[in-house]
Amino acid sequence: MLEIIGSKEKWNDVLKEVDMYDFYHTYDYHMNCANENEEAVLFCYREDAIVIALPLLIRPIKNTPYYDATSVYGYAGPLSKNITADFNFTTFYTKLRLYFQKKNIVSVYSSLNPYIDNQKRILSGLGKIEKIGKIVNIRLDQSISKQEASFSKTTKRYTTRNKKLFYSRIGTTNEDIAVFISLYYHTMNRLEASEGYYFDEAYFHKIIESSAYTAQVIFAITKDTHKIASAVLLVKTNHTIIQYHLSGTLAEYKHLSPIRFLLNEIRILGTTAGYTYFNLGGGFGGKQDSLFDFKASFSNDYRKFKVWKFIVNPKIYNALTRENTNITAVTKTKFFPLYRYKNS
Repeated sequence: MLEIIGSKEKWNDVLKEVDMYDFYHTYDYHMNCANENEEAVLFCYREDAIVIALPLLIRPIKNTPYYDATSVYGYAGPLSKNITADFNFTTFYTKLRLYFQKKNIVSVYSSLNPYIDNQKRILSGLGKIEKIGKIVNIRLDQSISKQEASFSKTTKRYTTRNKKLFYSRIGTTNEDIAVFISLYYHTMNRLEASEGYYFDEAYFHKIIESSAYTAQVIFAITKDTHKIASAVLLVKTNHTIIQYHLSGTLAEYKHLSPIRFLLNEIRILGTTAGYTYFNLGGGFGGKQDSLFDFKASFSNDYRKFKVWKFIVNPKIYNALTRENTNITAVTKTKFFPLYRYKNS
């Protein structure tokens, strides 16, 4: 049976059933990410004791009768319970494909979560799964000293020095959230980030206010002037995963790397509290760039970041793609779906 769930109560009931989930799978986060014309849906398939749950955002394709589906920003993908080594996914694939066809859904995309089991197995029979890059994980189930043995010399030097320069504080007020938002925008401006990284202010407040997980802002503050130099928005789920979600640093303190101080603080606090994973993420767009190298200076425990791409209706997909006036210039891009590609 395939059930299409849109209510918070039923969505939460499914999350309580599955083996494991991250905050990216919650109803609250999906509603936070959904634009005005998008519908947050949890596809829940049941067969005997087996449960498969796939959260997606369904969105209209402008000036057409068609739709497509995508995942939220972050690490999403399917959840499951009781998946056995010999389970046959054929009926699940058939029911999901028929629903997509019935609803005029042309294509489906989802990022996958490196910490959730069986995601590749569940989706490999529909479309294709691509490896985008690597993400960096700190194993909080190891001792603090063993974690530090994986630090690069640079990170060891910065974390030792920065204990003398900064202290940390958890943000608890609306004013604190406003400071973080300003700091985050400041950083995105400096990095000349793409439009997709400029979340509106409501996005930040809704993340903090949700009771479906624990989101916190933690500040690095200078000991001499008591000025906020850097901040991280982190999210904790199920006493298992800590996600380094967003951050910002003032340009004048960038050379001191206060963000290293904060990541080290979060690592120690998470280990003490009994968490298992601290996901630092990867480079921009999954690339092994300077951002990835910075994160990798904390740990050599790398996990594969993968995405799922499924073209439900190739004929319509190709027709929509051809309507992109400059499509010949972007045929080598991995952007998906290609008909939504915006030429700069």
